[in-house]
Amino acid sequence: MSHERGETDRPTAAAESAFTVLSHELRLEILLALWEAPGFSLSFAELRKAVDERDSGRFNYHLGKLQDHFVVATDEGYELQYPGHRVLDAIQSGVFHEETTVEPFGLAADCRACGSGLTFEYGTDCIGRVRCPDCGNRALEWPFDPGGVADRDPEGVVAAFDRRTRLIWSCALDEVCPFCAGRIAREFTGAATEEGTCVGVIEGLDRYEEYFASDHPALVYVDCERCSFYSFLPVGVVLLTRPAVTGRLHRTGVAVRETPLWDLGFVVDADALDVRSTAPFEVAIAVEDGDEPLTAVVEDGLAVSLEAGG
Repeated sequence: MSHERGETDRPTAAAESAFTVLSHELRLEILLALWEAPGFSLSFAELRKAVDERDSGRFNYHLGKLQDHFVVATDEGYELQYPGHRVLDAIQSGVFHEETTVEPFGLAADCRACGSGLTFEYGTDCIGRVRCPDCGNRALEWPFDPGGVADRDPEGVVAAFDRRTRLIWSCALDEVCPFCAGRIAREFTGAATEEGTCVGVIEGLDRYEEYFASDHPALVYVDCERCSFYSFLPVGVVLLTRPAVTGRLHRTGVAVRETPLWDLGFVVDADALDVRSTAPFEVAIAVEDGDEPLTAVVEDGLAVSLEAGG
């Protein structure tokens, strides 16, 4: 089921040409000027003034290169189009040019492995990390754009990190790529057999232990068939979007939305999982975060059921 990328997945000549169009500084200034304008639109004179270009021939030439795709001419002037917004979104995310760090600071949560206080930190590799400085437990690690750190206090950074990670995971599990909207292939994988051998895609990965939650006996492997996005997600994440489970948890005192991912045992605890079968996969998840225990069973296709009496 794992997707093998080949020549057909490489960017087309048209895509490569589009990036070439964006390579000139003045063209990016034009896009930025329209982005900052009310209604993302300016007249010809206003746009030329905004980028401070006195040479009308030079301005016309570079504006023409952007037209009909990134910028469109209107009766009032020029308006930024959706592809232009996406270009600026990528720039504003900060991943291409910012080297942002956040020194470790304490969270209002304890390590589920040893009971010590957890910390959050963020490095120039664009990875947010919730970890235990005492035992080294990696409670959660996930990419996070520098834009998520800007203009936020520590509490806001952590809240944004939790919320965005959930959003990406949810989208991927629904088979829609959160970055390019392409199709996502999903499959169970893990070191789950009685002999301790790998099952699924991780058989071919030499550095699998570096991935977050690699100590879990099973994970959900997600792989976009169009872009470079792929990841290994804790099986417990599936429960976050299942109303039958979240409703039951709510009734037992677990506020799934308000509780950070690293404080949900059924998501981050390896020992919460019991792999009952690998052909087909069947994983039982012990949910003990509320006032009464609950057992959820996830099967191939990510179907979820609650066991009788659970």
